Amino acid sequence: MKRHVAVLVAGAALAGLGVAGAGQAAARTTGTTTCAWGPLGFVRNQVCLTVNGSLASATGFSAGSGGVPRPVSYTLETLITDGGVLEREDVTATVPVGGLTVGPVASNVPCGSSVTAVFRVTTPGRPPLTATVTAPVTC
Repeated sequence: MKRHVAVLVAGAALAGLGVAGAGQAAARTTGTTTCAWGPLGFVRNQVCLTVNGSLASATGFSAGSGGVPRPVSYTLETLITDGGVLEREDVTATVPVGGLTVGPVASNVPCGSSVTAVFRVTTPGRPPLTATVTAPVTC
């Protein structure tokens, strides 16, 4: 049993390092990052959109707001001005303590257009919680 717990603790420590590394890499990213929070519900969700030249990258973050953890479905997508989907990622997971990151999804976007990032959280029997952010693509 102690060996199993040690492996879990070591795995959590390494995962924490990975998250810190990802945050540091994001901090070095050039371009403009815009974030927005969705409404508070059974989870709290945030979407961030980074535009660097013609490259748009979106990441979603979800944290539990208390209560019993349950599996939820996540959709992270980027859309072009006309509403066409550029990239999409669908994930079903239980929100762990400390939250869950979905993405990033990235794609090239025509200069002079706008890109929208949408992060939607759904669970049976509850209305979807959606965070949305839009940014211009100025190359």
